[in-house]
Amino acid sequence: MGERRHAAMVMARTRLRELLFSPGPYLALAAGLAAGWVLCAGFAHAIDSSGFDPRLDPVWDFITRAFSGAFGPVFVERMLAEGPFLLIIVVSATPLVLLLVIGTVIHLGMEKASGAMELIVSGPADGTSCFLGSFVKDAIVNAAGLALIALYCALLAAARNLAVGPMALAAVPVLFLLSLSVSALGILCSVLLANAGAALALFAAVCLLFLGTLAGSLGAAVSTFRAGAEMASTVIQWLSPFSYAKLCAQGYSGGSMPEYGAGLLLLGVLTAGVLWVGHVVIHRRGVRP
Repeated sequence: MGERRHAAMVMARTRLRELLFSPGPYLALAAGLAAGWVLCAGFAHAIDSSGFDPRLDPVWDFITRAFSGAFGPVFVERMLAEGPFLLIIVVSATPLVLLLVIGTVIHLGMEKASGAMELIVSGPADGTSCFLGSFVKDAIVNAAGLALIALYCALLAAARNLAVGPMALAAVPVLFLLSLSVSALGILCSVLLANAGAALALFAAVCLLFLGTLAGSLGAAVSTFRAGAEMASTVIQWLSPFSYAKLCAQGYSGGSMPEYGAGLLLLGVLTAGVLWVGHVVIHRRGVRP
């Protein structure tokens, strides 16, 4: 166990160094921050004497119409109850999270296909150490990115005379644990399939399934889709990290901190469970493509 932990940390440092010298994370973070600036500036522009009017800004007009049509006006009211920063944090973090998990899936797939991973595990490391190194790297970058995004939101709020509500701050740990779960899911797809393209396609399909189920449970506009999604969610919700993130949101917005804490705990348990499944699979099948 100690050797595996040491090998994982060594590979995490190596991969983190490689990532920090590439332009990808900086471009993804810049794109997220730029999107956050657009949303914050548009929200401030859409405030008049009667309060927030999304019709005054084309971006917010589109967002509120789309969300109202999909999930209903009550969902939009709750999302914007404390201002725009809950949505801004989610939008700003998404490009970096996607870049990291997609990069990890492709990188692990290429290492398996080229035989590089087989060469690595012939030494003091094993397959679990290889994917744990990628997971730790993703966790460190996601934590740093979310911290920077939270600071950026505070600066935007001060510049636009707005306030970052407690709900937006409570979303930061949820987003961090959600990013860990998504990263673990991508790693599991890479472990299950030898080809990087197939693993990426499987990861995309699973995420779309989870997001579709979440959308249905929130209240889709089409009643038949909503009914089907609610039936499917009774099984899928136990495997979907988005369902536990929804549990956190429901608990915090409803004033139930135990429910919020339970959602955070279950996100951590799900992440550990997915990594454990990946360990069992790669231990039994090996790292040969």
